[in-house]
Amino acid sequence: MAKIVLYGGQFNPIHTAHMVVASEIYHQLQPDAFYFLPSYMAPLKEHDDFLDSSYRMKMIELVIEDLGFGNICTAELERKGQSYTYDTLAELKQSQPNDEFYFVIGTDQYEQLDQWYNIEKLKKMITFVIVNRDKAYQEVENGMISIKIPRIDISSSMVRNRIKNKQTIQVLVPKKVEKYIQEEGFYGYK
Repeated sequence: MAKIVLYGGQFNPIHTAHMVVASEIYHQLQPDAFYFLPSYMAPLKEHDDFLDSSYRMKMIELVIEDLGFGNICTAELERKGQSYTYDTLAELKQSQPNDEFYFVIGTDQYEQLDQWYNIEKLKKMITFVIVNRDKAYQEVENGMISIKIPRIDISSSMVRNRIKNKQTIQVLVPKKVEKYIQEEGFYGYK
């Protein structure tokens, strides 16, 4: 039975705080496999400045090189359209029925869990791992794991806005990701 961590998100772009979350969870939970799970279109997010998945995947690959662990799970990208975590996990559980799945979310998503599609069934299929965001520690309900991470208040929308406003994104994203964004001219980078 393998212990598998799934870290979902738009990763538009992936940034330093995402790396900190991945690293802390990987080293604390010590899973057999760690997957970044880029969403096609997250149901509870706005989709302005949306980058095609192939570019977002390339940035995740650059981060995986730096971290030294991780893979990309493309299940949600292949399904396209609105991406429900329940559908993704039902699919994965079907193909890997003996594996234990852990799903990483932040405080912001934890507070919206009641809006998630088929949330009660989903809670029976996986263990949610909640990382604190905008607070020092996140209390969680029974059957979930709370992991305290160093707070770094960086968001993908902040990175995109800084690029639009011609401000630096140095260290907000890894150097390789910054170079890639610059080379491709993403988010209006000039």
